[in-house]
Amino acid sequence: MSNVLKIKGLMACALMTVLVVAGCATTPGTSYSAASKEEYQRIFNQVLLKFFASKPGPNICLPPLFGYGDTISDTVDVLPDLETQLPMQLPGMSSTTSRKAQFKALESAGLVSGTESTRTLNNKLQRVVTYRRTAKGVASSQGPSICYARGELDHVVKWKGPAVLGEYQAAFVYYTVKTTHVEDWATSADIQSAFPTTVPIVKGAVPKVRQAVIDLSSEGWDIAEYSNYVQLE
Repeated sequence: MSNVLKIKGLMACALMTVLVVAGCATTPGTSYSAASKEEYQRIFNQVLLKFFASKPGPNICLPPLFGYGDTISDTVDVLPDLETQLPMQLPGMSSTTSRKAQFKALESAGLVSGTESTRTLNNKLQRVVTYRRTAKGVASSQGPSICYARGELDHVVKWKGPAVLGEYQAAFVYYTVKTTHVEDWATSADIQSAFPTTVPIVKGAVPKVRQAVIDLSSEGWDIAEYSNYVQLE
């Protein structure tokens, strides 16, 4: 691990410790004045709106099938005779469908195209389907994931903090997201069967509460550099 990563890791741990300690130190008698509460509500609302506006386009996505993180692959090979192949999983994105079913659904929606060939694997001839994203699939993608809707800030629910460490301040901010601009293909039965996590989002189920870390820097309040991500799903 590089020194830069070690430093970032230590700073992230320090941030989490400050926030947890601040949360533990809160007592039933601790309260904001109406004015300060309204001001923090306004600040955190503006920070989240600014963050969402800085990342235009679809941002609610299927599990990453063409790589992970910054590693993006142009193609994905699927062995259609092996039904147990599952997609790469992320927390909260469980799926019981095979990659065969998932790519078939994506192909029927015009998002990928497959080319079949045969290869010898483990001394046995196997069918292999190599999938690529079509122009439609690329247009709907963010990194290794194909996206199907846009999440926008709905409401700042509450926050913990801001915790203060010297001149540094940070807060856990809890908020909900509303789903907009759902792609037509995401409403198809094939897609929803292959990717069950799309169903409650497409149907506009009651939004669950998400969390972000917002801190104060020389540039004002912003999403903390060490906040892993702003949650959308």
